[in-house]
Amino acid sequence: MELEEQQVAAALAGLELGSVVAITAMSGGNTPVFRIDLSSGSAVVLKVYAEGVHSSAGKDAFAAAQLRDRGLPLAQHLLVDESRTKLPFDFVVTNYLPGVTAGALKDHPDIAGLYRQTGALLRSLHEIKMPAYGAFGAEGIVDPLASNEASLRKRIAHSLEWFVAMGGEPALGKRLRDIAEARFTSIVPFSKGAVFAHDDLHPNNVLGVEDASGKLVLSGLIDFGNARAADAVFDLAKCLFCSEHDAPGSTPEILAGYGRIDHPDPAGALWYYTMLHRVTMWCWLRRIGVIPAADTPSELIDDLRTMV
Repeated sequence: MELEEQQVAAALAGLELGSVVAITAMSGGNTPVFRIDLSSGSAVVLKVYAEGVHSSAGKDAFAAAQLRDRGLPLAQHLLVDESRTKLPFDFVVTNYLPGVTAGALKDHPDIAGLYRQTGALLRSLHEIKMPAYGAFGAEGIVDPLASNEASLRKRIAHSLEWFVAMGGEPALGKRLRDIAEARFTSIVPFSKGAVFAHDDLHPNNVLGVEDASGKLVLSGLIDFGNARAADAVFDLAKCLFCSEHDAPGSTPEILAGYGRIDHPDPAGALWYYTMLHRVTMWCWLRRIGVIPAADTPSELIDDLRTMV
């Protein structure tokens, strides 16, 4: 996707940020993102919400609003526009956060320090209590559920039905369902309440900069497209699952930064929730064509078979 400078300048006119100097496409993410350099010497980020993506400008703005004034390294929303009158798509404009992704810094000598800061950041997010469990929408929590049990019952039913619908092996699906049911009461009821869950925290959604001493400092958390209200350990499991895929060996450092896991069986809970995340991830990758066919060799299926 390309943006015309004149068109973007008109969309930003009401913000009084200065004239547009340059527009640069930024890498990463599921939707187009652009850095807009301004005559004032500052920069902003314009994120496009194309048709068919699971996120929305309003949803992202709601998620960001839950974190406002908490001293976290987050982009501030300057404009949320879903009118399609300024540009022919929904978009948001935020301030520009310095740094590059932790994924791009994986060979830095202090990368372990950045992973520990990632764990500490996730802990900070989990200190934000939410009134119910459920996905975020532009106006709040969509179809809020009062308990982790109700939330996970819904998640398990949907994920395993989706698994079979996407061509997953029925016998494996049944085995996964049996395990989910057998371990449910020893894991799920121990939630301490719904919290702010990023649900996609991994090295490519964390930014870092190097300070004067050569140490890495976490400078930003990005992409709230998956954010929701969920159990803290459920979200921690998602973070570890995704991070270990992108950055093998990062788990001990993230856990060190996160601190105590508030569950009577931390290892069992992480195992259980990771199993569910693997099922959902396989279904999602099948849906978008990254896994082109149900019988395509997949590390996710191999891992699920090992788990069962």
